[in-house]
Amino acid sequence: MSRNRYLTAWSRYHHSSGFGIHSPFAYRFVRHVWRQPLHYYAYEGLHQLLGTIKSGTSRAQRRSMDLIVEREARLLFRVTNFFNPRHILQVGAATGVESVAMLEVSRESRLYLLDPQLEQKALAVRVLQSQLDRVECYDDSHVAVDEFLAASSCHDGGAMVLINVPIDPELLYRLVDGSAAVVMRNLGRDRAMLHLFETCCDHMAMGQTYSNGKIAILVANSKLQREHFDLWL
Repeated sequence: MSRNRYLTAWSRYHHSSGFGIHSPFAYRFVRHVWRQPLHYYAYEGLHQLLGTIKSGTSRAQRRSMDLIVEREARLLFRVTNFFNPRHILQVGAATGVESVAMLEVSRESRLYLLDPQLEQKALAVRVLQSQLDRVECYDDSHVAVDEFLAASSCHDGGAMVLINVPIDPELLYRLVDGSAAVVMRNLGRDRAMLHLFETCCDHMAMGQTYSNGKIAILVANSKLQREHFDLWL
């Protein structure tokens, strides 16, 4: 944990219980999504999947393959459940666990997966095997974003984006301006990801952002005034 995270620990914990939050949307999001204490049906499957991966890998291997921690996988499911998007763009396949967490929400959702090295990620391909009929794979970021935005603008049901690895800031701005809810991971271990999040925060004129310093959620809603919330997960 960085010194900055130590300094903000109390305020993050305070806000995570809803104290000091005046926006009705933010209060509901924090209380019922970010820190929802209830057990969801998908949790057991995610726990088993992560357990299977952990049993066959070392800590160093799990870090190098970017295995999501369980509390973040649960949060990702809750965020997806809250927005219930029909179209989901994921940048970086990681181990495929994130994809499973998001696709578990609705059988109607479709995943646009951007990862030029996907064929080299045997674990992610194996994890996603049962979902491949709902996944469009891309190795070109501009094509992926163009097709994702075109599809999400033509259909009802909303859009959501997961960023696991850095992407061209201009493409991220297009996604945010397109009103997609954006989740960004690895802020604490990748300075490029943290910088990307900070520049996107500066770009946003309206909407809210939530972060614990490791994972962040950007809600680009023009009806929400610009606010940022440091939270505890």
